[in-house]
Amino acid sequence: MSFRIPKFQSFVASLGLALGLFAGLAHAEAVAPDTFVKNFSNEVLTEIKANKKDLIANPSKLEALVDKKVMPNVDFFRMTGLVVGLPWRSATPDQRNEVAKQFRELLVKTYSGALSQVGDQTVVVDKPRMRPDDTEVIVTSKVMQTNGAPPIDLAYRVEKKADKWQIYDFSVLGLWLVDSYKQQFKPVLDNGGIDGLIAALKAKNSQ
Repeated sequence: MSFRIPKFQSFVASLGLALGLFAGLAHAEAVAPDTFVKNFSNEVLTEIKANKKDLIANPSKLEALVDKKVMPNVDFFRMTGLVVGLPWRSATPDQRNEVAKQFRELLVKTYSGALSQVGDQTVVVDKPRMRPDDTEVIVTSKVMQTNGAPPIDLAYRVEKKADKWQIYDFSVLGLWLVDSYKQQFKPVLDNGGIDGLIAALKAKNSQ
């Protein structure tokens, strides 16, 4: 079975990953969630632009870049549990770990390819409405394009754990990643359960 999201959404979501999920490696602690999302925007764009030819020519380097700098800012266990839904509750620890591992690999491959299309876009991050003690917030933003096209809405669901913000879902034009993959995984889970999903993800990742 093929797991994918539309090409345009994949590109914009990758831009969101670049400008949002890259944020925070050294600054994720004790900052506001919108600051977490935007801290490293300029630095990341500069890095991508400076190495774009090399990254395009060597996809493994781009995957390594995404895996090293993007993925640590994602709560993959929570994201995977939300995507899998009810079967997650009855899954064994080993099954949960394997599904999360394969899903992570799928996202790395999906978004590293689309990141090569990032150009001169910028992201404007809104200050969220929140109380000082809130630990879950939706951070909204807009991708500002240089070709005169309308801005594109992005949003991040973030959670604070031990003074560190992590992203567990994000949306492009109102379509949330968790909902998108949940719909794609459901038929596989209905037919083959957790082990069937693991097998399908492994097959996809080996392509």
